[in-house]
Amino acid sequence: MRHAFTLEPRDLLFLRDARPMAASDAGLGANWPRPDQLWNAVINAFHRQWPERQEWEGAAHTARADENDKSSFRFGALKTVGPFPFKDGVLYLPCPLDFGMVPVPCAGTDLPSPLTHAFRAKKLGKEHLPVWLSAAAYARYLAQSDPSDLSDPSDLYDVERSIGISINPETGTTGDDEHKLYQAEYLRLRPGAVLAFEASCDITPKGIGGMVDVFARADCPDTLVIGGQQGVARLGTQDAGLRLPQAEITTSCLRWTLIAPAVFNAGWRPDWVAADGRVMLPKAVRAPGMSRAAWKALSAQAGGFETAKLVAARVGKPLAFSGWDLQDGGPKPTQLAVPSGSCYVFECGTVDEARALAAALAPDRPRSTIFGEKGFGIGICSSLPARSVLS
Repeated sequence: MRHAFTLEPRDLLFLRDARPMAASDAGLGANWPRPDQLWNAVINAFHRQWPERQEWEGAAHTARADENDKSSFRFGALKTVGPFPFKDGVLYLPCPLDFGMVPVPCAGTDLPSPLTHAFRAKKLGKEHLPVWLSAAAYARYLAQSDPSDLSDPSDLYDVERSIGISINPETGTTGDDEHKLYQAEYLRLRPGAVLAFEASCDITPKGIGGMVDVFARADCPDTLVIGGQQGVARLGTQDAGLRLPQAEITTSCLRWTLIAPAVFNAGWRPDWVAADGRVMLPKAVRAPGMSRAAWKALSAQAGGFETAKLVAARVGKPLAFSGWDLQDGGPKPTQLAVPSGSCYVFECGTVDEARALAAALAPDRPRSTIFGEKGFGIGICSSLPARSVLS
């Protein structure tokens, strides 16, 4: 079962990117929390709350544990979506990178294959994009009506900077480094602003049977430690979910806009898009609880997409991120992700095929090659006028 939560930091949050502190004189820690940082905070809270395997978890999966002795495979069913800013009952989503733009044919250019269209601004001049859009403004973007009520990130949070003296990690004192200064950036949410997200963790105890909803337990953790420097945040519940905006699919031209980063082996191009632009996803949608055998049979019967093809994409600068490996005591390998707000345009031939592709790309079906359980690869589909792509 998916639960809706809010996260209210007690003080500042320190959320760095992949750049090491030694690479510059500033610790760039005022970034909005990434989906993996939230997921890590939740699963670490589970392990702090229940350091030993509980009876309600069932027997350990020893066969899988033999494959990786550094993992207990506990709480592997954890899935998260978000976090997003939430203030005064309003949800905010990353601003799309094609905001105020339209795809147009662009033959004879150096666009990477298989793209045949580029984006141009609807109005002349350089427009500064907001960082976030309210859910209502995002809904107007999905409906091809440019919103005018744009939000300022300073309404949601502030960036605070502090200067400190370098500490020798071996001695815990300044020592000979007393003249080495550094500057760190922190994120402080404005009053009334919180982080909103959804999460689920339904486990099937081995040897017991049934289903256990970890978040429904009375002793479920009510605080998380997120980011660096032990940033503590209080966990609250919401009656309603995130209520992401939706759009009716009315044309054969489909736009998929990411509201979370996505990692693809092919770089900017999703792995489920072939080099010639063909969509390689199965047309059938797997229902919750459907067995793998039934899913394979349904997929074989429904077939794939016959005409859907990627024709345009607007992708932002790659998001470099890493993390800290608690098992090895060192940094994790750096990953590059397509950032939130990036969008992909598909020409589907028919409206029915566009609707089928929209169902396959629904927000509850992450399409990142990895980290889908951590909330990567989530997007929202909408229609574009077919003439904007076909003309």
